[in-house]
This record gives sequence, structure tokens and C-alpha cells, in this order.
Amino acid sequence: MFLSRSFLFKVFFSLVLASCQVDPDKKVTDLQTDLAMDDGDSTLLHASHALSGVVFDSSEIDRFVSEFPDFREYSSDYKLFYRNRSFNYAWFQQEGLIETAHVLLAHLQETDSLGLPMKIPQRDTLHKLFHYDDREGAISQLKPDITSELMLTGQFFHYVKVKYGQRLSGSQEKIDWFLPRKKMNYEQLLEQTLQGNDIDKVASGVMNRQFNALRQQLKRFREIEKNHPEELPAISISKTIKPGDSSSVIPELRKRLHMYGFLSTGTGDSRYDNDLAKAVNRYRKSMGMKQDSLVTGEMAASLNVPVRKRIETLLTNIERFRWMPKIPAEGEFIFVNIPEYRLHYFENGKDVWDCNVVVGKPMTKTVIFSGDMKNVVLSPYWYVPPSIINKEIKPGMARNPNYLAAHNMEWNGGNVRQKPGTSNSLGLVKFIFPNSNNIYLHDTPSKSLFKEDNRAFSHGCVRVGEPRALAIRILKDDPAWTPGKIDAAMNSGVEKFVPVKKKLPVVIGYFTAFVDADGDLNFRKDIYGRDERLYNLVAEKR
Repeated sequence: MFLSRSFLFKVFFSLVLASCQVDPDKKVTDLQTDLAMDDGDSTLLHASHALSGVVFDSSEIDRFVSEFPDFREYSSDYKLFYRNRSFNYAWFQQEGLIETAHVLLAHLQETDSLGLPMKIPQRDTLHKLFHYDDREGAISQLKPDITSELMLTGQFFHYVKVKYGQRLSGSQEKIDWFLPRKKMNYEQLLEQTLQGNDIDKVASGVMNRQFNALRQQLKRFREIEKNHPEELPAISISKTIKPGDSSSVIPELRKRLHMYGFLSTGTGDSRYDNDLAKAVNRYRKSMGMKQDSLVTGEMAASLNVPVRKRIETLLTNIERFRWMPKIPAEGEFIFVNIPEYRLHYFENGKDVWDCNVVVGKPMTKTVIFSGDMKNVVLSPYWYVPPSIINKEIKPGMARNPNYLAAHNMEWNGGNVRQKPGTSNSLGLVKFIFPNSNNIYLHDTPSKSLFKEDNRAFSHGCVRVGEPRALAIRILKDDPAWTPGKIDAAMNSGVEKFVPVKKKLPVVIGYFTAFVDADGDLNFRKDIYGRDERLYNLVAEKR
């Protein structure tokens, strides 16, 4: 399993309200939202729970954001939220703070454990207002106070901005991330939180299992770092170790695999036994290596990666999961994880099938984006991109006048295309989801590349290791296209476009850490060198 179908949420609103004096008996206005819950339905939110009865003058909002400019960006959210509540206090009742306020204060003290490297705006003022102690929490049941009320609301807005991956909005070019970003409706998320008492109860409807699994792994790795403050001794492999061998490296290997949770005990002799072989294969699988029971220099290098570096990788990927677009809980979608070199097919929230893929080389990176599958093309032509014509085909033609014929190619209106057939660079089938990057999924005649551990070889498109199985799966609900008819059309030599009748999103993402179906934490090589840049950007935005 790679990704949960209850991917995050998507909200849109465009309301700017002017401040005004408010009648405390005024009827509360209903608010419409696209906040996605687990069932994929939109929810009508309104301040349906009892209002506090403690009302303030709306002009206090402008006064507050002027005094505390860290919260100025939320001015319209403040006004919309409190107008909907007839400017009743949200965090206070007559007798003092409500329970949700204590929950928020507790969350603000635990941001590191939640995978949220963030600075708390106006931290000193917050502590002073609430007589807050880092060890004991809020220790005073304060009476309603407008500065404290608006401070809590601003802290909530900032907290969810970070939690739901909005602090890098507008930085797509810097991080090469072109999946659609969620749009926030802070005031409606706050209203829902107030009805549920706990911020994480609200989050459970919009965050995915992968995100929460990585947060748990982050806690585990921070505990490992705490228990091993000194840098761990390097494991050095001079020659490959196989089952049955004895080596002075084995005792340290046992300790390391035990520390990371792959071996039940870290003690044992220097002989490579069956229990260790199982742990080695489990570890190798978690690193995207062949499960051949061999302890190699590559495996040793991965074990020697510092714990601190692994923590940074976890934080980076937790941030990426905050950005994932909303995918409906029902139906099907395709997810390609570039560093994993895998395609995953999801049905109704379950990862039901996957296969190897080949992705773009570092010089011709596969782009991170999404689209909807529109056509399966059987026996496709390959319309050669101008860049390849200039860099490869024209030089080839200069060397060999018969270059086009030798490669089953022909001129086509001033461009070059390759005819359908087994030698076609797209293989026997391609899968089109229209996009400005001209990227699609396709078969390939170069089957041997799928056996490699590292599979970044393409010009940017995604080559599918089991294209026939993918075509059958995509067209399974179309009675006109049985497996037999698909086989015949793939080998006919005549291009055939088959429309995809159902909505089938395709998401291409980039995750170098994730938790698999067995519960094991996986790491992959940062093949495009993006992790450090993103981690540094997140650190700058704290």
C-alpha cells in the first residue's frame, strides 16, 4: 500500500466582509464549504452549537491585527468567522476558557512531535496572556478577554496553515511541485474544530493514513536519536556477505537492524544465520533493493546514513503529504511515486495492484503533476518531440540516410513519427491524460530496464512494466474491450484510441519516505536532489 484514498481536503471561498456593530440576537448565517470528509461528501457547516453569549465590538479585530501584525494576513478570516458567530467569543464562556482552547494550547507545545517544525507567532505574548508554563500547560481559567480571544484564533489560523501545508504556497517553481494545492478556509475549519473539541478529530477526516504513519515513524526516529546521541559506528563491507558466512561485521549489523525494528534482538554471534537473512531481506525491500539476502556495500551505505538525516527526510516527506490534492474516497485512481519507481492502482481507498515503472533521468525529470486519464491508445504511433528530433534523429540521419526506415519512422507534416509495432518506443499501448508537459504512461520494448533497482532512464514519460495488465484494468468495465480484444488491438499495427469512460485521476508524486503495507518504513534515493532544498525552505519558513 502506498497512499490512502482519503487524501487531505480542498476548500474554496472568496468572501471579504467589512467590520460593523452587531446585534447579538442576529441569526447566524450558514456557510458552505468543500471541506472533504472521509465519505467524499461536502459538508454544510454553521455555528450550530450554543454561542457563548459574550459579545465584542467588531472593530476590535482591526485593533488586534494592527497591534499584532503577525496575524494581519488572516484579517478577512477573522471577520468572516466572527460575523458568522454574531461576534460572540469562541474560546471563552462566561466562566472561562473552553476545553478546546486547552487542546489548542497543548498542540502548540507539541509541534515538533507532530512533525511541524514551526515558530509560534507572538509566543511570549501567548504565554503571558495565559500564564502558560511549558511543562504544566495552561494553569489559569481566565475570564473572557478580547486580546486573549483573538490571540487564540490567530494561533489556530497559523497552526492549520502550517499543518495543512500552506506555508510554501506560491513556491511551486522552487520545489518543482505542480500538483494542485489545497485552498484553505480557515474560519470553517475552526468552526468544525470547535464543534469537535479536538483539532486532530477534525484532521482525521482530511489527512491520510500515510501522513499519520510517517508522523509515528518520526517519533520513533527521534527516540532512536535520543538513545544514541553519538554518531553510530560505520559498517564497512569489504566483500559481499551471504547466508552461512561469518564476519566481524555481523554483530554490528544485528544491532543496527534491531535498532531500526527489522530484527527482534540485537545480540548474536558473527555467523550469518536464517533469522538474520529474513531481516536483511526485509530491510533491503524497505530500501528498494533486491531481496537476494546479500549484505553489500550499498546496503551498508544505507545503514550508515545518520539518524538525523533520516529525521530530516521524514520531515520533508511529511510536508509533501500535507500538499496532496483531494482524491475522492470512492472510485479509482493511479499513483506513480517517482523515487519508488512504482505505479499503484487504487480502488475505493485500497491499493489493489502495482507494478514497476521507469521514470525520467535527472536531466529529463518526470514532472510532478496530476490529470485525468482520457484514452488508452492501442498500437500507438510515437510522435517524436522536437528536442529528440534535433538531438538524436537529425544527427542519425546525417550519418545514415536510411535512419528513418531503419527505425520504422516516417515524416508526418514536417515532423517525425514512429509507426506502430513491437519496435515502437512506446511499445504496444500508451495511456493519455492530457497535460501541458506532454507526459503520459506507456509500454516500451526495453523490458530489461525494469529489472534494475534504479530506474531513471526515460526522457520524462513514465514507462510501465506491465502495460497489458494496466490496460485490462482500466478498461475492465467496458464490455467492448475484453482481454482478448485488447491483445488483438495491441498487436494489430493499426492505431486505435479507446476512450476511458470513468473518471480516472492520475497523480505523479515524489516521496522519498513512506510506510508500506507491512508497516515498514521505506526510504528511497532522492534521485532528483529535491529533499535538501525543500527541507531548507521549510526551515526558512518556521
